[in-house]
Amino acid sequence: MPKIGILVASSNNNLKLGLKLKELALSQNCEVEFINLVDLRLPLYSTLEEEENGIPESVLDLATKILELKAFIIVAPEYNGVMPPVLNNAMSWTSRATKSWRDAFNEKIVGLATHSGGGGAKGLQAMRLMYQHLGANILARELLTTYEKPLNEESAIAMINSLIRLSKD
Repeated sequence: MPKIGILVASSNNNLKLGLKLKELALSQNCEVEFINLVDLRLPLYSTLEEEENGIPESVLDLATKILELKAFIIVAPEYNGVMPPVLNNAMSWTSRATKSWRDAFNEKIVGLATHSGGGGAKGLQAMRLMYQHLGANILARELLTTYEKPLNEESAIAMINSLIRLSKD
């Protein structure tokens, strides 16, 4: 059975979107590794934090899960025109918890999704830039929902099926 990761950087509407994407992925006979980055409560990354306290066990667990997956949907709100701090922080830690900073996402397939009250396009663009820099192959299709524009389930299923198809050996 194919497996995708759904990484969520929210405890509100983007969490609901991530849970809906999980439901849709399961309906496509796809196994899901669902990770809410907010729940990890990671310390703020800095070289000083790493030198003094090392890499947290929760980061090592996160990195292990990410390394085992070939495809992801990243679900995060737009904060001030970019991605939320919890996402950037988790990726900063993850890049330090692997042999090479790109190992977690290099050559992996990534779809991007957001629910936004203020547009969302800039947040998606910021996520696209970060994951491309980490070596991921980003799907052209993005999912953007707002209070006025609900999730197009056909588009979501198309994204999920693309992730499944492109991540096969």
